[in-house]
Amino acid sequence: MKTLKLILVSALFIPFLAFAQEAPVTKASAGLTPESTFYFLDRLGENLQEFFTFNKEAKARLQIEFANERIAEIKILVETKGPETKGIEKAKTLLIGNVAHAAEIVQEVKSSGKEVATLAKELDDEFDKQEQLLVKTFQDAQKKLKEDRLATVRKLIEEAQNLGDTEQVVGLKAQAEELVLGIVALKGVRNEIKESFRSEKRKIEDELDDEDKKEDKQEELRDDEDEELEDEELGEEDEGIEEEEVDEEDEDNESDRENSKQDAEEIQEALEKALENSSLSETEREALKQAGEKAREDAKQKAEESDEDNE
Repeated sequence: MKTLKLILVSALFIPFLAFAQEAPVTKASAGLTPESTFYFLDRLGENLQEFFTFNKEAKARLQIEFANERIAEIKILVETKGPETKGIEKAKTLLIGNVAHAAEIVQEVKSSGKEVATLAKELDDEFDKQEQLLVKTFQDAQKKLKEDRLATVRKLIEEAQNLGDTEQVVGLKAQAEELVLGIVALKGVRNEIKESFRSEKRKIEDELDDEDKKEDKQEELRDDEDEELEDEELGEEDEGIEEEEVDEEDEDNESDRENSKQDAEEIQEALEKALENSSLSETEREALKQAGEKAREDAKQKAEESDEDNE
């Protein structure tokens, strides 16, 4: 029985002991997500890996793999459930925790009297890649909303407008607005996670050599510029919708002005015909003229109000 127990324990822990020697980093693909009932098994496996990793530098590198796993989980949650799902917040907390823990280990190694610039450079380079992957995950989701669902809804709006189906147009525009809000929400969540990620990563960057610090800063600025350009492209859709709404409002105002003008002309024509009636008394004629004048003034005022709204 003791032999059997020894075999079972060895089978369970030897893989982790082997991992502890080198702690290789591979690109993760999420299995379970934080919303899974069995997610605790994922976390248990990671805790065991770290427990049986005795070398501090290897333990720090292990955080890179765990962070990769968190980003893969976030990607799945964003693509399948959207930015508001609770699982993203949990994955975010764990992700930031991985970076923070790596920074703590760097400080522990430094406190032992060892040089940490090389380790900090290695960790920072990997976390930089992960930050780029994180940003791309959210921007890809934004693009998917814009190019697939939003484009489809806009096409349906155009078809409904051609058919004169006002009710359908209103409903579809509401859907389009929700999709635009979804794109904006994705950007908000992305920026929140990125800022927290960078805040912890800077604690590692503080241990870089001066030259590496300068290079890292320049790379960060380039990444921010690329991200901003991508955001501007994604934001064009919002402007397009706003411009469309303004155009439609202009069309409505123009239509109001035309209708008001037509009303005034019809009132004048009806008044002239009525006054041709010789059987009307002077009092009736005067009352009719006053009523006609008031109707024309109302039509004129309505047209002026349409012009003011347009301005």
